[in-house]
Amino acid sequence: MTSTEQIDHGRVHGLIAHADKPRGGIILLPTIFGIDRFSQGRAAMLAEAGLTTLIWNPYPGEAAPTGHDEAMSRAGKLSDDAVGDMSECVGYMLSTLRLPSVAVLGFCLGGRYALLLAAHDPRLVCCVSYYPSIREPLKPNETRDAIALSAEIPCPVHVVYGTADQVILKPTFLKLRETLERRKAATVAQVHPDAVHSFLRPDLQSVPANAAATRLSWPPAVRFIETSLQRAG
Repeated sequence: MTSTEQIDHGRVHGLIAHADKPRGGIILLPTIFGIDRFSQGRAAMLAEAGLTTLIWNPYPGEAAPTGHDEAMSRAGKLSDDAVGDMSECVGYMLSTLRLPSVAVLGFCLGGRYALLLAAHDPRLVCCVSYYPSIREPLKPNETRDAIALSAEIPCPVHVVYGTADQVILKPTFLKLRETLERRKAATVAQVHPDAVHSFLRPDLQSVPANAAATRLSWPPAVRFIETSLQRAG
């Protein structure tokens, strides 16, 4: 049996999906919608697989956005300095929850943050970045260059991309991939033809390319995390 718990402890804000007998932990960095049904569903899947998952809350003390325009507005006010709060979440999972090792997994907004966090916090054993929202030039509230900082990530990275992504365009993705592949740590890149940004969303599954990308991308991404956590343990 798994269980969930709201956490508001110092700089650690979010929702924890506890695995019954955890084999490791995951910091899940969500989309612009914060802790929503999608992120909770993925956290539940991971907890059922034995991976205690903490969904970081980008909007502590506030209700999650209800519409796309509101979510975009709220996300546009976030600071890249929030990476420090995410790092506190890593520490909480290692010290308070006493998990043997921790990985990071992010989607969209969280996919970009996952790369920033992996560059910032060497305690992470791996990083999975789903269709990271990396734009060129940077948005006004973005002060850290995710591509440049990706060169400093010490752990293995698994990045997932759809060729019809409307946010991280192909030249930007190729630049990210080339930067990651120049590191000493392993890089795994999944490329899914014709899949759009945020292709995992349930409302996008009627498009065959998105459904295929969803079906094919998730199992190897989870296995990448599981293998990284096992080796670290």
